[in-house]
Amino acid sequence: MRDDFISTSIARRLIVRMHTAHERRRIAVFAGPPGIGKTTAIDALVREVSEHLVVVKVARRNAREVLVLQHVLDAIRRLGGSPSVHFPSSLWELRSDIFGAICSWAGADPSAARRAEYQPTDFPRLTIVFDEAQNLAREAIESLRYWNDADRCYAPFPLGLVFVGNNEFSLQTDLDGRSVISAAVADRALYVQTFDYSDVTDDDIRLYLEAKGIVDEMALSILVRHINERRTSRSFRRIQDLVEELTENSAGSPVTVEAVRELLAMA
Repeated sequence: MRDDFISTSIARRLIVRMHTAHERRRIAVFAGPPGIGKTTAIDALVREVSEHLVVVKVARRNAREVLVLQHVLDAIRRLGGSPSVHFPSSLWELRSDIFGAICSWAGADPSAARRAEYQPTDFPRLTIVFDEAQNLAREAIESLRYWNDADRCYAPFPLGLVFVGNNEFSLQTDLDGRSVISAAVADRALYVQTFDYSDVTDDDIRLYLEAKGIVDEMALSILVRHINERRTSRSFRRIQDLVEELTENSAGSPVTVEAVRELLAMA
């Protein structure tokens, strides 16, 4: 782990579960509001299994299968050290090129792989993490499951698939009985879990504040109580804003209880 990694309870749970999905070549789906450490957990997982995992982030909203697979192809080529020079616009070509890129990364012959001359266990594990997964169209997510299927998989072996999205990535069904995650994807998923700000514990907040240099016990207690009483967002980004203001007001000196009280009195 990097020195600046803060091992909050949410980060630990996400890392363990994403790692388990990777090891078992399974699907996992996680949703939660901004600022609770989802991307931080992804970054930590990348550092653990960097040669066997790629992160795909599609910025376009309601991204369809072709665009998503173009991003996947680019990521796998980069992982294998191949140049990304051509991105087909047809699904058939994209699937073929991704198959070839995976074989190249795994050191396998594509023709032999297509003839099923390899066993899935002959291949190393490879997992694709989709960050900001709320941008993926439901149909794109549905089609991606075929890269994980043990039978008639689009890939030479089942890929691990991890979808991580924010509040908009609702895992609940709407009034029409539809969810962004289809029943088929949910049935194959090892984990389907939603986090909320209430999952950020007081101990997580204290741990974060201490990691940022606030160690005065009374100052910590007051800050945690303030966050609870004022219903301040339990987003670590918002807490970081508070830390930066305290640090600036303290002019480089350790943050004291007096500095905390003075800042909160002006809030």
